[in-house]
Amino acid sequence: MIAIGVVNAIAAVVFAAALCWRLEQIRREGGGLQAVAMTVAIAALTLAFVVSGHDVTDALDEVAFTGAARVLFYALLAVGVAGLIVVFFFPGRSTSRERRAGIEAVPLIVALIGLQVSMLVIPIDLRTENLSEWTARNVAYAIFVLIASGYLTYGFVACVRSIRRFLAMADGYLRTSLGMLLGGLAFLALSSVLQILFVIGSAAEVISLPWLLGAARVCSIIGVVGFLLGISYPMLHARWHTITSGRRHRRDAEALVPLWALVTGAVPEVVLPLGESTTDEVPAGASRTSAPSLLLHRRVVEIRDALTQLSPYLTEDFEIVDDDARADMLWAAAEDHALAGQARGAVREVLPGGRQLEEDAAPLLRLSAAVARQSLSESSS
Repeated sequence: MIAIGVVNAIAAVVFAAALCWRLEQIRREGGGLQAVAMTVAIAALTLAFVVSGHDVTDALDEVAFTGAARVLFYALLAVGVAGLIVVFFFPGRSTSRERRAGIEAVPLIVALIGLQVSMLVIPIDLRTENLSEWTARNVAYAIFVLIASGYLTYGFVACVRSIRRFLAMADGYLRTSLGMLLGGLAFLALSSVLQILFVIGSAAEVISLPWLLGAARVCSIIGVVGFLLGISYPMLHARWHTITSGRRHRRDAEALVPLWALVTGAVPEVVLPLGESTTDEVPAGASRTSAPSLLLHRRVVEIRDALTQLSPYLTEDFEIVDDDARADMLWAAAEDHALAGQARGAVREVLPGGRQLEEDAAPLLRLSAAVARQSLSESSS
């Protein structure tokens, strides 16, 4: 019981963090049915673990009726699982799929009504008791557990089947996240099935297998842990990627300074006004982690604009020689441009990059390192 309490407390914290992250994602990127369903699922599961606390349970039972907290707990779990079914089984923003997703409200509503009605039939002295061979022999109590476990089994199995299809097409961190979700939901489904078998065997008084209840609890703990890892992994991965890319972009922006100083010194008009791009200060509306990326992007754009202006003074050999030779040619081109006062001849693109910021900056970083080496050798000599 202590282990379950610890897992529930950790789950509440993780789900609360995941909920905040999901709301922030929707605020930034918007979202359709799938995004809203995932947010609803996380919110419902967060509240479910909050409701499972003893203080909250006692307060709800006192305010409403005895057993209200247990009904609300399983109702929130059911809503959360229904949200997950929509997320994994009805992806995309197709109108037909959104209509099909509405069908999932039917078994959900039936389960919620069944939970409420069966709880009111359970004797008051049994409503707050834990599941055992004794409580399972009460017909109303057994029906309540069977409705709750039956719907959860249906939802978990549906999610597992859908995730298996996604897993075959996923890669990278998404594959890792889906793999942990698949394992967690599979254990949760197994836990629900074992609980159903325990209730049926105890209620019918045909077979007594008390170990099924213990096995169900163990599977439940393993499933919750796996599910938490799967839910939180994209959030942690996104945060880690933001931090590491911010550091890398800051380092790359610093590494471009020698080349940037050389070419913008020759062609100062390519330097963007401070209001049109980022500076070393964080611009309005940008986070601290996005500022290095904006600064790197600014310097790449300015360097490429300057190289285009200097291209008439660079021979065709510039594209095939090594970076040290390119640095020599660039120094000469900067001097020629300064003497001429303006570009002469047709301009062209030099050192083509890629579509990603890192790919676009890569050849410039190598050339900047060569410029820095030459500057250092000249200063030492």
